[in-house]
Amino acid sequence: MSSGVGAGDNPDSNAYVCAVARALNAETIRRWDEVTFDAVVVVSQQFRYYSGRRILVAWNRYFGWTLGLEGQCADRVLIICGLGLGRRPHPEVIADRTNEVIADLLQLEFRARDAFPVPTVVHRLDSGTGPTDRGSSGW
Repeated sequence: MSSGVGAGDNPDSNAYVCAVARALNAETIRRWDEVTFDAVVVVSQQFRYYSGRRILVAWNRYFGWTLGLEGQCADRVLIICGLGLGRRPHPEVIADRTNEVIADLLQLEFRARDAFPVPTVVHRLDSGTGPTDRGSSGW
């Protein structure tokens, strides 16, 4: 897993995001703009109609976790829904809820594709630089 954890390089927040990434068996942790999201955790799964865009969960330390997709550019994410778990739930709770929402959306995608939620595009505030990905040096 590669990482570039956000939350202002706060060690407690970094450890928390890394624990969530481990619980999700994530591929990547991305530092974000620390306003919209503190960190974005990317998993390997994809939805059929959004092929090529991996599923992610994004964390804002004030509002909690949100499920989404990678955008077409590295400075964008597509938000589908909030996980409704609060600001800082236990990592295993996040993993369980994320898997539950993904399973529900995968079934919806096959049964009623027109009912699949339309994602909201979120641009990174400092989008000139794009998200920071780093090799997992100690994360």
